[in-house]
Amino acid sequence: MSSAQQRIQEMLARFEEQATAAAQLKDKMGAIRGEARSQDGAVTVAVAPSGAVLDLRLSQQAMRQSHTALQQAIMQTIRQATQQAAETMNATVEPVLGDRAEQFREAYNAHGAQPPAGLDDQPAARPEPPAAPPRAETPPAAPNRPAPNAPSTPPTRRGQDWDDEDFSRDSFLR
Repeated sequence: MSSAQQRIQEMLARFEEQATAAAQLKDKMGAIRGEARSQDGAVTVAVAPSGAVLDLRLSQQAMRQSHTALQQAIMQTIRQATQQAAETMNATVEPVLGDRAEQFREAYNAHGAQPPAGLDDQPAARPEPPAAPPRAETPPAAPNRPAPNAPSTPPTRRGQDWDDEDFSRDSFLR
């Protein structure tokens, strides 16, 4: 075997090892979950490393709390579970990526949902009443268009937009 062929074989072997390691890392990352329970045990949350809530359980005790206390307990528990998932993610990718693990974390966090800064310092927001649904209004007729269901005659002059009809209320099929 020539030197070039041997190098190609070595490169292919390294690529296959890296592909196997990447597939294993992907499987491990897919299984990562962060779980947390509030101090009083009323709220239990499971999240993905991105912070997406996968499960939320409220005990009977949670229903006895005020809505603001429950809201704060849920948010705090989500933060704890997300932190746990992030730590597990770091521990999982660090051995595989080595010195590139920090680059991975930065890229991963750039796409993940981050809570607004200072959220813990703000009082719980009161829910706003839902806005009234918009009134149904009939849109004004388009200028230079025939009224709906009126017979239309194609323009006779060349160069006009003869194919630019408004089919918003009727089918475009004739």
